[in-house]
Amino acid sequence: MMQAVCGVAGASDPVLSAAHELATLHERREQQIPGDTSEIDWARARLVCEIDRWVVIRSPTPATSAPMHTESIGAVVDRMAHFAALTYRALACGAESQLRAAQQRLHELACGYDDLITEVATGARRLPDGLDTDPPESDGTQQVREIPRNE
Repeated sequence: MMQAVCGVAGASDPVLSAAHELATLHERREQQIPGDTSEIDWARARLVCEIDRWVVIRSPTPATSAPMHTESIGAVVDRMAHFAALTYRALACGAESQLRAAQQRLHELACGYDDLITEVATGARRLPDGLDTDPPESDGTQQVREIPRNE
């Protein structure tokens, strides 16, 4: 996942591909003159939903007693992409303190992402509700596939 949000596209995996696209959108947003970012933000929201749908469809159903995470995996990936963009911007500007802060936050998010996907993959953690879990091509059965790990 870190490679995807730091610029290496993951074309063979839809989550990694979406993560890479999120990183690109955050870089564009950081470079844009302050103003209307609604088009970029709309595209980000669409990608977050795509990631969330993919994860929910391919994850085992957690026990109702499993603790709920406060945000979706797509939202975590979006924040990782944001801090990757901030890291690159601080590096390009020579802003040492901002660089360290962005790198630290990105590292913390990457660790949290790894923990979250492990818990979701084992059914030990629930994600926020509200996602449509049956894609048009689905027959209603869930196929469990591995969620991309942070590498």
